[in-house]
Amino acid sequence: MGQLIKIHLLGIELLPPSACLPAMASSSLLPETLRMLHAAWRGAREALSFSFTRLRQHSGAHLHRIDRYSAADAAALAGQRIESATFRVGGHEWQLHFYPRGVLAASDDDAGRVSVDLILWSRRDPWWSLIPATPSDVTAAYRVSIALDGDGGNRAFCTAVGPHRFRGSLCSAGAMDVATVEELRAALRRGEGAGDGIVVRCDVTVTSLEKESRIMWCIRQLVSKINLDSIR
Repeated sequence: MGQLIKIHLLGIELLPPSACLPAMASSSLLPETLRMLHAAWRGAREALSFSFTRLRQHSGAHLHRIDRYSAADAAALAGQRIESATFRVGGHEWQLHFYPRGVLAASDDDAGRVSVDLILWSRRDPWWSLIPATPSDVTAAYRVSIALDGDGGNRAFCTAVGPHRFRGSLCSAGAMDVATVEELRAALRRGEGAGDGIVVRCDVTVTSLEKESRIMWCIRQLVSKINLDSIR
């Protein structure tokens, strides 16, 4: 082995190789220390493990206006529907079906009701849900209300559904009655609305249970604590 060189301000001094042994010994202990810390951390994880699930809700509303509703009501047959434009809530596309004379054309009783139905038009799916064995459902509740045109947005009739599980795209929640045909006609004849149109409002709330990693949980708790401390 050669000798180490120690530089002074006034010259150069040769040192024996044994002078570097303490530094080499301390560096060789570092990997062993890391292995011990890793083993201790793994043992702690096995002794106490935990996971997190949080409830998420996304809400949105869609307004669909039907002009000259009396004419649409007179021309509609039982089973015919008026479709709204698709709208987005909770990352999914939805569509509202409005039946002025009910859903079932063969039923005289059903033809006397105004019905609605919510359709899951398309889902926001992760890539693994494309596998047939792993379908992903969408859970949503919705509320439909009918306001008469020019009535200041006051809800004349309403119905609520849910929570309902939609098992795939183009899945239906099932038709629900909002009012009878005669009730809606009478409300328009009484002049409770200034015009002959109606506004159908659909409020949708999408609910999901999402798993959360420990790191994200810790970050969320830390951010929440910082926000509380800043308020104080």
